[in-house]
Amino acid sequence: MGSEPAGPGWTDEMLLTRYLDVSVPAAEREAAFKTLVGRYRRRLFAVCFQVLGDRQDAEDAVQETFVRLARNGGGFRREAKLSTWLYRVARNVSIDQVRHDARRPSTPVAEIRAVEEPAVEDHTAASATADALRTALAGLDERSRQLLLLVAVEGLSYADAAAATDLPVGTVKSRVSRARLRLGELLAESSQPERP
Repeated sequence: MGSEPAGPGWTDEMLLTRYLDVSVPAAEREAAFKTLVGRYRRRLFAVCFQVLGDRQDAEDAVQETFVRLARNGGGFRREAKLSTWLYRVARNVSIDQVRHDARRPSTPVAEIRAVEEPAVEDHTAASATADALRTALAGLDERSRQLLLLVAVEGLSYADAAAATDLPVGTVKSRVSRARLRLGELLAESSQPERP
């Protein structure tokens, strides 16, 4: 690897090795770590959000995942891909957060959401489509919806989605396939005009 800067052609394992190598200048080690963060922040957020259901909690879990990578990356045994290890850590951090919150008494606070006004009136059709999609997604069981979003929206491979959810790859493939079919059916049903 020499003293060349970490770049997009580098594998995750090369970047981790670079980050952990104390003989490499600090700026290059930091660049390697930032490259890993850039590659996985969005995907890890999706994994954490699926478990936690709250954006801020998911962001905190992602941050903790990267902290664990920084502290414990030397313990990565390379028996699996680094991405698989990161997804498992993110999922475990999220589950730990859920357990911690369940033990801590809390006072319910009403959720306040800002209502955004569409900039252009032509957003009515897009809004109707988004509503139909949300309704159709709600018609899927929770696990199928989670897997479909991880694969179709967040772009995780079947193997990475399997690692993130502790399911076999074959199960993920079949659940995503069935979820896509069912989602299509639900969208088709919602586009049918109502009969008087």
